[in-house]
Amino acid sequence: MRLVLFALSLALVASAAWAGEKSIKIGVLTDLTSFASRSAGQGSVDAVKIAVADFGGTVLGKPIEVVVADMQSKPDLAVEIARRWYERENVNLIVDVPNSAGALAIRGLATANKRVFIPTIAASAAITGRGCSPYTIHWVVNSTAIARAFVSALTDDGAKTWFLLMPDYAIGKAFAADAQRYIATVGGKVLDTVYFPVNNSDFSSFVLRAQASGADAIATGAIGTDLSNLIKQAKEFGVLPSSKQRLAAFVITVSEIHGTGLDTMQGVWAMQDFYWDRNDQTRAFAKKFFAVEKRMPDFTHAGNYSAVLAYLNAVKVAGTNDAAAVVAQMKHGTVLRFGETSTIRADGRAVFNVELYRVKAPAESKDPWDVLKPVKQIDASKIFDPPNPQCELAGAK
Repeated sequence: MRLVLFALSLALVASAAWAGEKSIKIGVLTDLTSFASRSAGQGSVDAVKIAVADFGGTVLGKPIEVVVADMQSKPDLAVEIARRWYERENVNLIVDVPNSAGALAIRGLATANKRVFIPTIAASAAITGRGCSPYTIHWVVNSTAIARAFVSALTDDGAKTWFLLMPDYAIGKAFAADAQRYIATVGGKVLDTVYFPVNNSDFSSFVLRAQASGADAIATGAIGTDLSNLIKQAKEFGVLPSSKQRLAAFVITVSEIHGTGLDTMQGVWAMQDFYWDRNDQTRAFAKKFFAVEKRMPDFTHAGNYSAVLAYLNAVKVAGTNDAAAVVAQMKHGTVLRFGETSTIRADGRAVFNVELYRVKAPAESKDPWDVLKPVKQIDASKIFDPPNPQCELAGAK
């Protein structure tokens, strides 16, 4: 109730400023030309445009504009663009951002400028940890949730020893730390942790080292073309398919699976908070996305779509685009994600169920985009850590 009253009071304070704005601007800060361009990129832009169209193109009588920039997966460039958007170009909301280091810095800019930031790809759990922002909502699964889900699932499948193969930047370090922590809690053992450089084309030495370790599970946080290259070489050296070692891709998309092929990808473990063939709502969005992109949407694209719709609905209900009022509205009650509900905690962490999958073998697939076989649904309570006590918002009601 207090959140609702707070939002209403902020709406009244902000009404004059809102009346003076000509439009609401949504900034898609994505990777159009670097290694994450397939899983984010133009697909993210198109997903946001579909969300705006589905919403009706206007909110409270104002047109909704979509602006786009290529951050090239470079944190410094992402921060530079976000600062310009917030401070000089009146962008109200920034989404996407496929880089955790960039997202962590933009979180601070959102607080300083009192603008909304909804990272829909960056996965670092630190986004809602110490230094959390009242203007940031972490919409996607974070590194903690991903690690928990995989460790739990593969331990149930018999895995006791692990080899961690992670990218040498913020999210890779977060994945490794979270996985090491949860593996220890279930009595498992990490045999080795190796970091590789971004935009890497040769994974042969890493794959052979993982294979030689004899680990029951090889877990990787590689994304985009790095992941595709790694799995192709895992297939070449006989790691896939294998009855001895399981390969878990912490961040994998249906585009990567489709592009690389089921013959190579079969058996890889995957976790998704969106899959195009999950229900009527996911299939409806996928149909619209396919009409534009000529491919099925990845969970990354779907996250942008659902986040923008949730934001615009909050603007409509709050009666203002004031950032504090809109975020307060989003934290009140439940928010829909393709027909399923989620909640947003006081610290900005969106909480929802996820699905564990395995990549299908070619004989199991009915069409080119039928690539994932559901294993089980994982309840939100089992994967998301409680609020970080160092976040000053964590105890808010």
